[in-house]
Amino acid sequence: MIRYEDLEEKVLHHQPNADLELLRKAYVFSAREHKGQVRQSGEPYLTHPLEVANILAEMRQDAACVSVGLLHDVVEDTLTDTRTLKE
Repeated sequence: MIRYEDLEEKVLHHQPNADLELLRKAYVFSAREHKGQVRQSGEPYLTHPLEVANILAEMRQDAACVSVGLLHDVVEDTLTDTRTLKE
């Protein structure tokens, strides 16, 4: 499974001045909202957003875009609404 530290490293490699606080907040929020959810394989649901974020980081996207990868399923697959996500 991709780790947060792996994402951070990839983003920093291509963008040394990246907003890592934004990336960290997105990771923590996604992990909290998906807590307890598992995929049919039994893996934690968070593996999917991490993989999406990893693909974006490998495409040399900025921290904001990689953060969106971490958050992309929060509204669809949790009880979080868009207003909470914007905060």
